[in-house]
Amino acid sequence: MKFRHYVLLPLLAASLSLSAAETPADRTGLLGQALLKIVRIEQQAYKHGAALSGPEKLADSLLAPVVKTTDPACIGKFLQYGESDCAGLLSAFLKAVEDLSEPRVENDPAAAVISALKEKLPAFRDSPGALEGYAAAFLLNLEGRRDLGLRLEVTGFLMAAGCPVTLKDLGLEREDTTTIRELAAMMAVRTGPQGYPCGAFEFGLTLTRLDDLGGRFGRQQDESTLLARLEKTAAFQDILPALTKLKPATVGFFGDSQTDNRHWSSPAHFPKIIEAAFAKYNPGLKAFNAGVGGDDSAEGLARIEKDVLDRHPDYCFVLFGGNDCAFWGRGRPGLEPEQFYRNMAEIISRLEGIGCRPVLLSYPLIPEFSPEEHAVLGRMNAKLAGLRDEKSTGWLDIGGLFDSGDPKVLFAVDRIHFCPAGHLLIAQKVLEYLCSQPALNQ
Repeated sequence: MKFRHYVLLPLLAASLSLSAAETPADRTGLLGQALLKIVRIEQQAYKHGAALSGPEKLADSLLAPVVKTTDPACIGKFLQYGESDCAGLLSAFLKAVEDLSEPRVENDPAAAVISALKEKLPAFRDSPGALEGYAAAFLLNLEGRRDLGLRLEVTGFLMAAGCPVTLKDLGLEREDTTTIRELAAMMAVRTGPQGYPCGAFEFGLTLTRLDDLGGRFGRQQDESTLLARLEKTAAFQDILPALTKLKPATVGFFGDSQTDNRHWSSPAHFPKIIEAAFAKYNPGLKAFNAGVGGDDSAEGLARIEKDVLDRHPDYCFVLFGGNDCAFWGRGRPGLEPEQFYRNMAEIISRLEGIGCRPVLLSYPLIPEFSPEEHAVLGRMNAKLAGLRDEKSTGWLDIGGLFDSGDPKVLFAVDRIHFCPAGHLLIAQKVLEYLCSQPALNQ
């Protein structure tokens, strides 16, 4: 592993080293406390429009290298034995933070998080440091200003360092909404104005978002755990008898990163959840995922033969439009609505040519996109609805469902991709559509 020696050399001789801590819990505690301290310092400086001092700048500059470049296996080895290849980097960061004064924070959200968790969850009352690490990640995501990549890397770093991140780590279940709401309310009451929203809703949302991130990165959640959440809904139970009796069929999913199961925004995306439902309740139904992150409709059309047609789906759910309408700094959409229309018409024609029933999904407004991009997407969705009418395709108005809901609940922290709640909503609607098809119920 290579480090930035020109930054670290002055600090490697520092007297404080993590190896001085006696137990893995001690070393976890030191890391958690240091992370929270530098996050507080940086946020207070930003809040008051103040520049970081020289020592504060140095410590803050080490935060990204620590969380981005330190190998999780190396951290684990160090926590266990007190020595590893990354000891110098971690010790340098700790020493740089140790020498800084603790900032004074009025009605501190992080303190509210820690006190509420200790009060509500007795197991953490004697866990110095571990909750401080959790509070650091919580504070970063509650405020939402710092670089998204850093926030994601902090999540992975904390998991490697032995700090809690998910609700399971805290001894809670996702379904225990009563306790989650109580915790969020306690945190909000103990927090004053911070210059960004920090009410009970925001605290509850951050609890679940950290659970989503940690569940994906820590492999605590997958399509099976998300399916278990779907199974508890009345809507799923209503269609379950029909689902178990559907005739065998192959179902394809064709789209961009909202379909592609590799994106970090959810432990599993809606095609994977549906595939798990098929395997559990009706193995005669088969699914495949032809989503590719970053694709627009033209790129999808270019690969349709190999990725979709050669797999002979009976139904294919098609979701394109986000990358088509996105400007991505160009001052214009990736594709004009007229070209989007032509591409989608050809996709429909190609699918129908093999006897497949196309099902078009309208695209939701993306919170992170500009009004100009939303206007383009609106025109694309209108053209998509026109194609639905012209070609008599299947149709799911996912855009309408999302646009009438709360984007904070349905989108991940990047405000672009669907979070688990969004994917569960789409999975339910896809299953409802399949259960309504006469050809599958004969």
